[in-house]
Amino acid sequence: MGISFGETLGALREDLRRNIFFKSKLILTLFRLANFFACRSKLTLFAGLPLIFFYIAICEWVLGVEIPVKTKIGKGLVIHHGVGLVINGFCEIGDHCVVRHGVTIGNTILADGSVSGVPTIGDHVEFGANSIVLGAVRVGDRARIGAGAVVTKDIPDGAVAVGVPARVLDGHSI
Repeated sequence: MGISFGETLGALREDLRRNIFFKSKLILTLFRLANFFACRSKLTLFAGLPLIFFYIAICEWVLGVEIPVKTKIGKGLVIHHGVGLVINGFCEIGDHCVVRHGVTIGNTILADGSVSGVPTIGDHVEFGANSIVLGAVRVGDRARIGAGAVVTKDIPDGAVAVGVPARVLDGHSI
């Protein structure tokens, strides 16, 4: 069995508490419900197909936010604006993270044509607008990724990463 309905409601309550924009609340409400149906069992996946298709139509096609229904996202996610937000369905995102518009969290195509692993994001991570995290990297707890940064290497806990390619700023731990 996958996630419980109680866990889903708890995560949704925390999401709604932390988000101020209607659009973000709508995206996260639809995501949490679609995620429950998609991850609970094959029976709930089949029963939830209409809701899952509705989620995809509204969030991806209309609102421009791509978060696959089976993505593992901790409670309290905050989405600021969200347009152009792309999260790979195999990555894992911790609790209380903040993402802004244009953020991409995903994999890369390697020189031999294979696909890299996906990022693992810790708790309380904040992503600046248009930041990108690619490949099998870990972004540590309480890290901040600056606007426009391209992360291709691990970022330690509490670090601030900026630039292309991203580098950790010395003395700027939080």
